[in-house]
Amino acid sequence: MVDSKNTVASERVHPCPTCKKPLRRKEGKMGPFWGCSGFPDCRTTLNDLAGKPSTEIDEHYRCPICTRRLVKADKDKGDYWFCSGYSKGCKVTLADHDGIPEAAYRCQKCGHLLVQRKGKNGVFWGCSEYPQCTASHADKDNRPAF
Repeated sequence: MVDSKNTVASERVHPCPTCKKPLRRKEGKMGPFWGCSGFPDCRTTLNDLAGKPSTEIDEHYRCPICTRRLVKADKDKGDYWFCSGYSKGCKVTLADHDGIPEAAYRCQKCGHLLVQRKGKNGVFWGCSEYPQCTASHADKDNRPAF
């Protein structure tokens, strides 16, 4: 029994790549991340990917347009996420769904966001830059059918 507990415990411990102390999962304004338990002496952080530390960024927390990190807005401003490149011109904002930014899709024709719309033939996805871009896609399970 002791071995199985030690095995389970060792599977959950992720050592810091810098100082080898255990990493801890934290909730930050850019989504969950892993920080070293040796903070402030060690300032190593890693992204959270499927509940494990990683150098890769979880696609849920990337801007669908410029791929920068998304940032959760202050609670007093509302429940939404915005692109960390907002001051550099990327004005993407996405609603918050239980701590995760809503799914967003990029127009394959011009690169802007697609928006779900209702037309005379039902729901479809059209470019947010209409009428400059007239790209549209059928709706399939609340996603654009590419």
